[in-house]
Amino acid sequence: MLKRRANPPCGRVECRDVVGRAISGPLRFPPCAFSSALFPSCASCAAWLGDRPSLLGPFPPPHPDTRAVAGWDCDRADSAGIDDTMGPEMEEKGGCEGGMQTPTVNQHPNQNEHRPPPPSSASDGAKDGRPWPSSDFQSGHADDDISILRDRDAEEVLSYDADDSPFPEVRAVIQPTNDLSLPVNTVRMWTIGLVFSIVGSGLNQFFSLRQPSVTISALVAQLLAFPIGCAWAKWMPVGLLNPDRHFNIKEHALITIMANVSIGSAAATQIIEAVVKFYDMPSHGGFEVLLCVTTQLFGFGLAGIAARWLVTPASMIWPQVLSNAALLTTLHSRQNAMADGWRITRLRFFLVVFIGGAVWYFAPGYLFTGLSTFSFICWIVPSNVIVNQLFGQTTGLGMSVLTFDWAQVVYANQSPLLVPFWAGLNVMGSFALFFWLICPIIYYTNTWYAAYLPLLNSNTFDNTARTYNTTRIMGPNGSVNQTAYREYSPIFLPAGYAITFGVAFANLTGIFVHIGLYHGKDLWQQWKGTSKQDVHARLMTRYPTVPWWWFAGVTLLMVVLSVVTNEVWHTGLPVWAVLVAFGLPMIYIIPVGVIKAVTNISSNQLNLLTEFIGGYAFLGRPLANMVFKFYGYVAVQQGLEFVADMKLAHYLHIAPRTLFVAQGLATLIGAIVQCGVTVFMITRIDGICTADAEGNFTCPHGRVTYSSSLIWGAVGPGRLFSPGQIYGNLLWFFLVGPVVVVITYLLGRRWKAVNYLSWPVAFGAMSLVPPATGVSFSSWWVINLIFNGFIRRRKPAWWSKYNYVLSAALDCGVAVSTVIIFFCITLPAGPLNWWGNTVYTNTADGKGTPYRSLPARGYFGPAQGTWH
Repeated sequence: MLKRRANPPCGRVECRDVVGRAISGPLRFPPCAFSSALFPSCASCAAWLGDRPSLLGPFPPPHPDTRAVAGWDCDRADSAGIDDTMGPEMEEKGGCEGGMQTPTVNQHPNQNEHRPPPPSSASDGAKDGRPWPSSDFQSGHADDDISILRDRDAEEVLSYDADDSPFPEVRAVIQPTNDLSLPVNTVRMWTIGLVFSIVGSGLNQFFSLRQPSVTISALVAQLLAFPIGCAWAKWMPVGLLNPDRHFNIKEHALITIMANVSIGSAAATQIIEAVVKFYDMPSHGGFEVLLCVTTQLFGFGLAGIAARWLVTPASMIWPQVLSNAALLTTLHSRQNAMADGWRITRLRFFLVVFIGGAVWYFAPGYLFTGLSTFSFICWIVPSNVIVNQLFGQTTGLGMSVLTFDWAQVVYANQSPLLVPFWAGLNVMGSFALFFWLICPIIYYTNTWYAAYLPLLNSNTFDNTARTYNTTRIMGPNGSVNQTAYREYSPIFLPAGYAITFGVAFANLTGIFVHIGLYHGKDLWQQWKGTSKQDVHARLMTRYPTVPWWWFAGVTLLMVVLSVVTNEVWHTGLPVWAVLVAFGLPMIYIIPVGVIKAVTNISSNQLNLLTEFIGGYAFLGRPLANMVFKFYGYVAVQQGLEFVADMKLAHYLHIAPRTLFVAQGLATLIGAIVQCGVTVFMITRIDGICTADAEGNFTCPHGRVTYSSSLIWGAVGPGRLFSPGQIYGNLLWFFLVGPVVVVITYLLGRRWKAVNYLSWPVAFGAMSLVPPATGVSFSSWWVINLIFNGFIRRRKPAWWSKYNYVLSAALDCGVAVSTVIIFFCITLPAGPLNWWGNTVYTNTADGKGTPYRSLPARGYFGPAQGTWH
C-alpha cells in the first residue's frame, strides 16, 4: 500500500514506498491510485515502472468505480492534466478464502471535501518535523509486504474531518471504509448466532451451579464461529441459506455480539436460587421468567438511550471493543505492513501467542497452581505472619509483585494492554496508596479491631474471628432478634474490605463532579447534536437509525413488568422502590460509561450503593433488599455490555436496526434459557444447593447472594456505618470524593500534568479488592508500563499493529485452555494434588492468620452486650 500524504495543491499525491522497492525521489500519482494494492495505469506510474514489469505484472483496465475508493476529488486531478485512471481496488482476501477478492466499492464520506494542502516536499512532510525516508523496505520483501506502518500512523492525532479516526488506538484496528455490498442479515448469521446464544447460555448456567465452575466466554464463541461460518459458506449451496462463498466480518461480528449479550449467566438466576433453595419458598415460573427478562432487557433499553453519549462520539474509544475488533480483523484480513522491522502477519502472530498462551496456562491452571499465586517469600517463611501479610496473595497485600498466570493479571481490571498508560498509573498509584500504605497503618494500629482478623478478605466476621453466622440472630420473617444479636456479636470487617467501602463511597459521589468538570461540555454538545462527527459516524449515516422511542419503549415496558412482578408475587418491594432501583442506573450509566469508554476501567460500584440504600429502606426484609440490589446494579453492568457491543457494530459499520434485533432477540432467548435451566435443576435434582450435593452442585452464587441479603437486609448497614458505629467514619468518604476532584481540577488549571489524575479511575479500579490482591495490580501495571508506556513510545508502529492482537490472543488462550482443563481433566479426574498445588495454602497467608490472637476473655471488640 502506498502511504498517502495529504492532498497537495495540484491535486496529486506524493508517494514513496512501493512494494519493497526504494524510490530515490518523490513520485507523483493521481489521488485515485491509493488502494490496498498498487495497480495504477497512469502515465506517471508507467514511466517509473516501465522497466519493472515483474514487480506488478500487466496493468488491468480502468475500473469505473475507481473514484469512490479513497474519497478524493479526482476531478481536480483531471483539471491538472493528469491521467487518473487505474485498475480496480484489489485486496488480498482474508477470512475463509485466500487469493484476490472481487473488486468492491467502499463507500467513503466526504468524497468532495477539500482539504488544506500540506508541504509538497519530503523535507517538511512529517508533523514532528522529521523528513520521510525514501524507503524502509529491504529488497526481497515484495512477496508478502505491500506497505510500511510508519510511526506517525501510530501516534498522530487527526482532525475530526479527516478520512480516518482522530485517535491512533482506533486507526490501529479499524478501517475507515464501509463495504455496503457485504451480506449481513443472512440465514447463516442468525442460525449460528442463535445456536451459540442457546447452547452457550444453557451450558454456562448449568455449570454456574457447580463449585468449582467454568465459564465458556464469548471469546470462545467468537473463535468457534469462524470455522463454522467458513464451513457453512463453503459447503452449503448458494441460495437462500447461503448468500455467497465468503463468511464476512460483519456476520462474524453480529454472531459475537449475540453470544456476548446472552452467554453470561443472568444475575437474576442468583435470586431464584436464593429464594427457592435458601429461603425455602415455592417456585413460580411466571415470577422467575419475568425477573430474568426484565433485569436483562432493561439494561438493553438503557444502553440504547445512552448510545448518543457513549457510542457515537469518537472520543468514546472503548478499548475492550478494539481488542474484539482486532481479533475479527485478524481472522478476516490478510493485509500486512512492516512494523518497526516486524514482518509477521497479524494472523500468524495471533496464532503463535494464542497457542503458546493456551499451552502455558496448563502450568498455572492445573500442573503448578502455585505459579498463579507466586508468593515464594511466603513459601520460605510460611509461619511469619507479617511477611505473609505483606507479600501473600491470598489474604495478604501481594507485594511479591509477580504472577505467571494471565488470568490472575486480568482478574481485577481486565487486560493491561487495553488501558492507557496514564490510566494505569492512576490504578497502580491508587492501590499503593490505599492498600500498601493506608491499609497497613490501619491494620497494625488495630483500628476497628482489624488486627484480630485477616488483613484482606471479603468475608464478614464475629468477635471471635469466625465467619459471621447470621442464622444465630435471625428471627421470624427475616427480622433480627435483638436479644440474640446482643448476646452474639456485632459484624466486623477486615481492614482491606472496610477501605474498599470508603473508596466506593468516594467514587459514588465524586464521579458526577468529575464528569461535570471534565466532560460536561462534550456531553452537552452531544445532547444538542452539535458535536463533530468522525469518519465512522459519517459512514453510519448511510443506514436508517433506530428511533430513540424503540429503546425508550423497551425500558418503559421492563419497568412496568417489574412493578407487576413484585406486586403479584409479593417480594416486599413497593412500587416507589422499583422506580428508585431503576432510576439509579439511569443516573449512573453515562458517568460510569464515559470512564469505561475512555480508560477501560470499570467504576460501577452500584452494588454497594444499592445494598446501602436497600439496607436502610427495607431493614428486616432481606428478599426486598436482594431484589432492589439486582435491579439497580445489574442494569448498569448489563447496559454497558450492550453499549460496548453497539460500539463494535459502530466501528464495523453494521446497520443499527439489524443490531437492535440481534441484541434484543439474543438477550430474550438467553434469559429464558438460563431461567429454564436454573428452575429445572433446583426443582428436579435432589440435594442440589447443599454442602454435600452430588457433583458439587452447591449453588455458590446463590449461597453468596443469600448471605449478602441477610447481612444487608436483616442486620443492615445502620449497625455498621451509622454515626457511633464501628465504621461510621467511613461516611465522610461521600464528601471526600467530590472534594478531591474539585481540588485536582483547580490544580490542573495551573499545572496541566495534574489533569492526568483521574479519581473515578483511581477509586473505581479498587472495586474488586478483595478478593483481588496486590499481585493482580502490580503484575498488571508492569505489563501496562512495558507495552503502553515504553513500546508505544519507542516502537509505535509495532504497538499499532500487534498490541490489541496480543491482548486478544492471550485472553483467547486462557479461555480455551480453561475449558479444556475443566472438561477433559478436572471434571473426570479431579485436581492434581502435590506440593506445587498446595504450598500456598499451608502458609499464614493461605490460612488467613491474623496479626493478633484473641484476648484472654475469648473475644475482641466492645464488651459483651454493649452493642445495638
